[in-house]
Amino acid sequence: MIQKLNITIELEDFETPAFEHWLNDQVNVLDFLVVPDTSDLYKNDPVFKKLSKCVKDAKKARDRYYNEKR
Repeated sequence: MIQKLNITIELEDFETPAFEHWLNDQVNVLDFLVVPDTSDLYKNDPVFKKLSKCVKDAKKARDRYYNEKR
């Protein structure tokens, strides 16, 4: 059975292209996304914090629904 994984890791900017190339050589990459650092927005912007909670809640509801259907 094939599994899909979602992993978030930290790399220095200069390491990212080499890592992406290596990863593509090793496995079938379905999606590769460089995630921006939103820690300042989260701390200082109440609208962004509220949106982030909505995203978290939606993912939780989606995952719960999926797991009930399995």
